[in-house]
Amino acid sequence: MKLSAILILGLFTFLALTASKCNKENPPKAIVTVVDQEGHYLSGATVKVYSDPTYYNNGQGYPSVGYYNPDEKTLYDIQVTDGAGQSYHSFKYESIYSVKVTYIKQIIHPGPHADTIFWYGEGALILKVDKTYPETVTVYPGS
Repeated sequence: MKLSAILILGLFTFLALTASKCNKENPPKAIVTVVDQEGHYLSGATVKVYSDPTYYNNGQGYPSVGYYNPDEKTLYDIQVTDGAGQSYHSFKYESIYSVKVTYIKQIIHPGPHADTIFWYGEGALILKVDKTYPETVTVYPGS
């Protein structure tokens, strides 16, 4: 009787230890919020999150974490901000990513004329497994 109790206890301990090792890791994620100089959220801004694999292992065999453009030799994800000025990005691996934001603002003048102003901003993301990294990028009018 004591032997079977010890075996059952040992089996439950084994199952508990091995089950905890089966937890699947969540991919690294980022939420980029785009604002103007006055802190207003900007919807419709284009957010490019990218990494250049040539920085990591001389461009040889780097695994894909997003769209890979062989001409530019970059990994990137492009999203457009929603009504709250946010874009959402998810990647396969941990890494440090650069962020470039472009926003087109049109100023309507009386009459048939309008001016188009391009706004730009930059940032960086440090993405880790099981984490969501928030980053706010402020855009400024370009020349």
